[in-house]
Amino acid sequence: MDINSLLNKNLQELCSIADKVRKDNVGDIIHIRALLEISNICYRNCAYCGLNIANNHLERYAMNTNEIETLGKRACDIGYKTIVLQSGESKHYNINELADCVVKLSEYGLTVTLSLGELDYKQLQLLKSAGAKRYLLKFETADKTLYEKLHNGYTLDNRLECLQAIRELGYELGSGFLVGLPNENDESIVKNLQLIQKLRCDMVGIGVFIPHKYTPLADLPCGDTELTKKCVAITRILLPNCNIPITTSLGEFGDKYQMFNGGANVIMQNITPHNLAKNYQIYPKKLELMEFESARKQLESDIVKMCKKPL
Repeated sequence: MDINSLLNKNLQELCSIADKVRKDNVGDIIHIRALLEISNICYRNCAYCGLNIANNHLERYAMNTNEIETLGKRACDIGYKTIVLQSGESKHYNINELADCVVKLSEYGLTVTLSLGELDYKQLQLLKSAGAKRYLLKFETADKTLYEKLHNGYTLDNRLECLQAIRELGYELGSGFLVGLPNENDESIVKNLQLIQKLRCDMVGIGVFIPHKYTPLADLPCGDTELTKKCVAITRILLPNCNIPITTSLGEFGDKYQMFNGGANVIMQNITPHNLAKNYQIYPKKLELMEFESARKQLESDIVKMCKKPL
């Protein structure tokens, strides 16, 4: 189906189409992933990200592998099947120690998803051999000029090469983009969706741009939430079998579960300790103070009320 014609449909119609595609292809299961933000140390200076190296209003941290393993075991014990290890891009972790951590988490019975930024082929290969199953690396925008403007010193070509390496190594490939970056237009959105389709992503995360006060884009408005939701629905139509999370950024606006009826079938539950999570702010966000065992039970209850099956 033509992407432009889909974008011209209203949100309600798109969600209805996407919801049927979801039900027919991946059913009514909602996958709950444990998200652990292991470090906010980052050497990049991305213009939209609150973790950028120039932000001095942030207490930097890095969990050690024992802490990661302990929280992973706890997550497994209360029912999580997948853990997502996410960090800023840095060379803080010894790759061999991180691989050992992946081995341990896998032994607990967890499917390990990594979101650690651009790594070289050998590093990705080592982590895959250790048991990591999925890798998430968003390209953020398919517009080469805009990408390089927002990511000073880095190129879209390098990002795409890394995504290709992830695919070649046999990971389930996750990627995605932001809606509402400066100088975007309808053509930009179409290019983003076309790239998602071309990459044949196994997981797609689409977030809405929210300005952070300690970034160069601090004074810009938030992205269009309705357009973001349209992109989620269109992604389900383009890639019927992929996993599509309700991103945490979209959850900051109104009904955070709305897109479970518009194509989404995954949600990330943050299990990062509160004293660390407050410093993992890619964008300004509200923090849940509920302990993560209670938070999971509440989420499972909410999903059941929507006549869907939590997993």
